[in-house]
Amino acid sequence: MDEVRTWQTIDMALAVAAAVIVAYGVLMLGWSVFVVIALFWFENVLIGVLNVAKMLITGAQSGYTVSMVAAVALSAFFTVHYGMFTVAHGVFVVGLFGQAELGSSQGMFAPLGRMLGYLLADREGWLAAAGITALQAAAFLRWLIATRAQPVLLPALMFAPYGRIVILHVTIIASGILVGMLKFPVLGALLLVALKLAFDIVAGNAAARTGGSPQPVPVRHFFISPEDDAKRP
Repeated sequence: MDEVRTWQTIDMALAVAAAVIVAYGVLMLGWSVFVVIALFWFENVLIGVLNVAKMLITGAQSGYTVSMVAAVALSAFFTVHYGMFTVAHGVFVVGLFGQAELGSSQGMFAPLGRMLGYLLADREGWLAAAGITALQAAAFLRWLIATRAQPVLLPALMFAPYGRIVILHVTIIASGILVGMLKFPVLGALLLVALKLAFDIVAGNAAARTGGSPQPVPVRHFFISPEDDAKRP
C-alpha cells in the first residue's frame, strides 16, 4: 500500500508540475490552444517510443528466443502502425489549429517538423517538453519495476496506448473546436490543461494500483514445458 501511495504521489506531483508549466505558458507567454494541443501530441510520440522499449524488454525478460523474435517483429509492426497514426494525428492538429501560427505546409512530415520547431523555439517550450517527458518516464519506471515479477503479454502492450490516446485526444480536439467557436482563447487553453491534468491524475492512480501493467500474465503460461509435454496423450 505504501508503494502505491508513493507512486500516486510521484505521478500527481509530476502531472501538476507539467500542467503548471503549460498554464504559465498560456497566461504569461500567450501560448494558444494550438500550442497546448501540440504539446499533448508530443506526449503521444513519447508514449509510442517508450511502448516500443516495453515490448523489447518484455521479449528479453521471457528468456525464450521465440519471444525475443516476436517482440522485435511486433515492435516493428507497432512502430509503423502507431507512427502512421501519430503522423496523421499531428497533421490534423496542425491543419485544424495551427494554420494561423505556422501557415500552410506541403506534405506529411513538413507540418510536423514546423510544429516541433515552433514548440521548442524557446526555453519555456523545452521546459514544458521536459515536464511531460518526466511524467512519462516515471510511468515507464513504475512499469519496469512491476513487470520484473509479472511479465505481460506482448499483444496487450501493443494495443495498450491506443485507448488512452483516442479517448483523451478526441475529447481535447472536440473541446478545442468548441473553444475556438466561443472566442475565449486563454480560458479555452486553460480548460484543456485542466482536462489533461484530471485525466493524468486518474490514469496515474489507476496505474499505480496495477503497477502500470496491462493484464499481467506470466509468459510461461504460453509455453509447454518438457514435463507437461510428456504428460499429454
